[in-house]
Amino acid sequence: MDGRKMINGFLYYFRLKSILLFIFLLHSTCMPAAASAPDPKDKDKSKDIKLLYRLANNYFETRDYEKAGQYFDSVINISPVKFPLAFYHKGIACMNLQKYDAAKESFTKFKKYYRINDRYNYKKLAVIYTVNSEWAKAAADTNGNIIITHQVNGLNHSDIDFSPSPVDENTIIYGAALNDYSTHINSIRQIYKAEKIDGKWQSAGLLEGLVNNPDFNTGNAVISDDGVNMYFTRSLKNWQDEYISEIFVSHYEGDQWQAPQKLPYPINREDFTATQPAIGRNLRTGKDILYFVSDRPGGRGGMDIWYSQYDKKTDIYNNPVSLSNKVNSMGNECSPFYDISTQTLYFSSTGRKNGLGGYDIYKSTGSAGKWTDAVPMPKPLNSSFDDYYFSIMKSNREGFFSSNRPGSLTLSNGTCCDDIYSFYINECVKIYSWGTVRNTVNYDFYDNLNEKYHLGLKYPERNSLIPDVPVELYLTYEKGNDEFLIGRTTTDINGNYSFGLETDKYYKVLVKNYGYMEKRVPLNTHGIFCSDTIDIETSFIAYLPKITIQLNIYYDFDKYKLSDSASQVIDSMVMPLFDIFPNGIVEIGSHTDNKGTDEYNIVLSQKRSESVVNYLISKGISPERLVAKGYGMRNPIAPNTNRDGSDNPEGRQLNRRTEFRIVGEVSKFYKDEY
Repeated sequence: MDGRKMINGFLYYFRLKSILLFIFLLHSTCMPAAASAPDPKDKDKSKDIKLLYRLANNYFETRDYEKAGQYFDSVINISPVKFPLAFYHKGIACMNLQKYDAAKESFTKFKKYYRINDRYNYKKLAVIYTVNSEWAKAAADTNGNIIITHQVNGLNHSDIDFSPSPVDENTIIYGAALNDYSTHINSIRQIYKAEKIDGKWQSAGLLEGLVNNPDFNTGNAVISDDGVNMYFTRSLKNWQDEYISEIFVSHYEGDQWQAPQKLPYPINREDFTATQPAIGRNLRTGKDILYFVSDRPGGRGGMDIWYSQYDKKTDIYNNPVSLSNKVNSMGNECSPFYDISTQTLYFSSTGRKNGLGGYDIYKSTGSAGKWTDAVPMPKPLNSSFDDYYFSIMKSNREGFFSSNRPGSLTLSNGTCCDDIYSFYINECVKIYSWGTVRNTVNYDFYDNLNEKYHLGLKYPERNSLIPDVPVELYLTYEKGNDEFLIGRTTTDINGNYSFGLETDKYYKVLVKNYGYMEKRVPLNTHGIFCSDTIDIETSFIAYLPKITIQLNIYYDFDKYKLSDSASQVIDSMVMPLFDIFPNGIVEIGSHTDNKGTDEYNIVLSQKRSESVVNYLISKGISPERLVAKGYGMRNPIAPNTNRDGSDNPEGRQLNRRTEFRIVGEVSKFYKDEY
């Protein structure tokens, strides 16, 4: 099936109606669907081979694979050399019908007859499909612990239902095209809402608000974790009079979704599709990531999954980047869904290994540009037909997907149209782990800080429990150096932390300490059951305290350029901090007295902090370890005037200060991550 039309998810229903009309007209002039192959010697029928090939492709497009196979056979019997793609598409149809030996034979003949420039990677895909056909024959049996429910009456109908996306444990949004057969007007795809009532999912009608518009096909919606933003797709004609999809966002205000705004370039482009948004988060930067599907140049083939990191402060989307070949393939990828809690991307593909046929659902762990090799989901989530729009709830036990597998409610044939299915995993999904962090205390460290900066730090009790310590969880491998950040937390008031783990995996826990003698704890879940709780060994660290240092860095009145004396203070007093706290993030906060307006002093103090940051960068300190902050006159530490109202020069001098605070710790970035 044409990937663009399929995964845009808007035009298929209308294409189906026109195809059915074409089939009706062709049947009246050519041959019935169940007819045998034409006699090659029959010149009159041979003239109709182009119509036969078109009819075969139309059946293929509407996913009537039985009839498509019959007509491809008719074309092949007449002229296999002239229409080699008939072998290719017949092979795909056979895979959908689980006729894997016939599929392998068709792909083998296709490679023999196909001599055209392979710009669409047909030959390479045929090799993958041949291997997949062999794999599918021996694929593992259906996972009996995954229970599939066809949402027949509550959500589905005889038209198309797609893109189910959880809002909470009892609410989802989804797309549908509800046709009024009493009219001849084509239906418009819109976003609907469904609720779980007495354990069953029931449609609650159109989504309230201003998102749906009868002038556009709308769908593929996903709502951010905070419930504030909804990203979705609209389909419309571009300047070349071609249908493309674009991504929009709506904000929830005043108890309803507001009028949507189209995302700017470079997410949307006039000449290429952008569709099927998914929302992720980069744990290293804390920034949101928009994943989406596009056919723009720079991908691996067909429709690919791209990502763009979003900066809320500047309201800017970075230039999109195509995901690596561990996710994208030479075929089509579609319907990404990102589970932030497990840092897992679920998506569907027609071009990856270990596929059963059609679109298969895969998953990969990672973020931004760093991913594990995608692996297929088991049967019955995957079938030999098209399975996509996978989503999972926060419980990691329940979720949804769309499929055209047999049994779906249909317009004409048993596999033409998509329905929504729910699933429940009746087996172990999480193993819980607990760890504790205690302080071994480096007394020399405290003595050095007190002596150099006059801080008056008190010794913490040795072996004491430490709250607010950052802890990270990495997915690793038994062999190799690859590791993937999949979780972050901090210790509680009792020095404890916890993570949920998956079965049969290798992990590493990193207890952070500003880069100073940090603790790394390997663990794995092989042979461990859900009823078990992993007790991670207690981590002892010489914990470095967050500190604030007040220094006198002087500027000329109303100026922000560093003086020579200020530079000397920075060299002698500030630069050593970056060695004491190897990965520490230092905030440079500048303050003023109360002369002038608040707004003016905020700007002045910000410029003074930035002058210090620029100087530190010139001395070789990484920008990611520096934060410039101007506080103006808002945080005085002494009165600017005396009680009698007279000026207090000493107090003003104390308030005109720059403070250096340890506010966090940078993480190690990989070359393929932001």
